[in-house]
Amino acid sequence: MVFFSVELELFENPNHLEHYHPKFLLLSNPEMYYDCERRIVKSWTDGFIDRDNKIVKEFRSTFHSAFWEFYLHALFKNAKYSLDQSHNRPDFIITNSHVLYVEAVTSNIKKNGKSESLRGMNDILSMVTPPWAEPTFYKTLDEAIIRLSNSIKVKYEKVKREYKKCSWVDETAPFALAISSYDQINYGREYIYPMMALLYGLYYNTTDNSFSKKTSIRKAGTNSDIPLGLFLDSSHEEISGILFSCTHTLGKLEALANSKFGVRHQLVYDIRYVYTDTKMPYKLQFVDQNNPEYLEDGLFLFHNPHAKNKIPLEMFDEAGVYQITYENDKILGSPGMFPLVARISFDKHLDPIFSPYIKQQIMLFNRKE
Repeated sequence: MVFFSVELELFENPNHLEHYHPKFLLLSNPEMYYDCERRIVKSWTDGFIDRDNKIVKEFRSTFHSAFWEFYLHALFKNAKYSLDQSHNRPDFIITNSHVLYVEAVTSNIKKNGKSESLRGMNDILSMVTPPWAEPTFYKTLDEAIIRLSNSIKVKYEKVKREYKKCSWVDETAPFALAISSYDQINYGREYIYPMMALLYGLYYNTTDNSFSKKTSIRKAGTNSDIPLGLFLDSSHEEISGILFSCTHTLGKLEALANSKFGVRHQLVYDIRYVYTDTKMPYKLQFVDQNNPEYLEDGLFLFHNPHAKNKIPLEMFDEAGVYQITYENDKILGSPGMFPLVARISFDKHLDPIFSPYIKQQIMLFNRKE
């Protein structure tokens, strides 16, 4: 089957508004000053082929999954990757000197879980609260692990059962999952912690900013254990790595818009980790044209040391993605890069209240043990 690229009408002529996702309604509302953000999303879809003829409907109704695919498409194109869009699965087939298959998935709030519509001021401010000062940190961490584990399990079975058997899929080429977390109200402060536990069995300790080995966690309210360390043996060898972000939301668009067009209605602060500074590694960045946030910021690639087909490190160096490997009990991150830990965005009229608080919180991040 031949697929053709046509301009996606993401925001044109919306009807049946009662069926649309709140984030789409906010983004598309001309009275909410999101014109620059809409332009950015539209640019992400340049050259995107809707092979299932449903991406616009999904963007309007469920939002997150389509929003994530648009972002990944923009990331790959920005990195000058060639994309083969002649097949309807997996989601992305990269065909440069390195071939890579990527299947996108979102991790969502559990059935009957607390809705994002209930997010309040404390939830927003928690984005800049250090883990040791956040009383619900471990509850948030475990919920993320549980939801992400479920997303990986479902997709991995599909990879083995369906995608790997497609005639156009080269079994000697690496295959990655790309997961964006929307699994609870405060997903934006999950950082790398759930993936470090789920993939490498390294559970974060707030007391001394370290990781300890752990084999499982108990699913709340049940007798079920969720295994950790999925990448510590060959049980998931068909997955070469996992691209992960917990910061891909409207705040990402606001950060990119402020970076490109200048500060407007929303102020954005990023917290970054500068590992070379042993005294004050956590840095506060006010996002504007002089201190931009980039498309790849907030995205991590976790490599599987037991993968049947490994992803070459240099492949995502070109894309500017922060990469994490774990071999011989050593964690290695991309040298010379300062990963995005968390982001907070808020209406500029709240600046006199929010900015002093945020600056106080960054000092707490850098507490002395």
